[in-house]
Amino acid sequence: MMSFGKIVVFLALVLVHLKHCAAFTSASLERTIYYRNTPPDPFGHYNFEFQTTNGITTRGAGNENGAVGVVQFVSLEGIPVTFSYVADANGYQPTGDQIPAIPLHVIRQLEYIRTHPPVDELRSRRW
Repeated sequence: MMSFGKIVVFLALVLVHLKHCAAFTSASLERTIYYRNTPPDPFGHYNFEFQTTNGITTRGAGNENGAVGVVQFVSLEGIPVTFSYVADANGYQPTGDQIPAIPLHVIRQLEYIRTHPPVDELRSRRW
């Protein structure tokens, strides 16, 4: 006779197996229809491009100083989404219509932090 713990472990393993099979099936349906990749040369320059049957397209290029690229796909709501990015010494900088703007109150908070001196935590906790 199986104990309750063994039954729970068995059911968990069955669920993991079913999820793995479902992921494998969905992954096999999303096939790449175009793929081009130029690996980095001795100077660090590279580029790539691919497209899948479900409408995902991406292109990118870069070198040791940074990268640029564009990503396109269709959202679950059927809306075409396109964003481009630059990644360099200033960090990752995506641009696109679907990327939300920084709220004004966050900009004000950051400006306040930038213009005011930091608080001495130990001194401020003394009564």
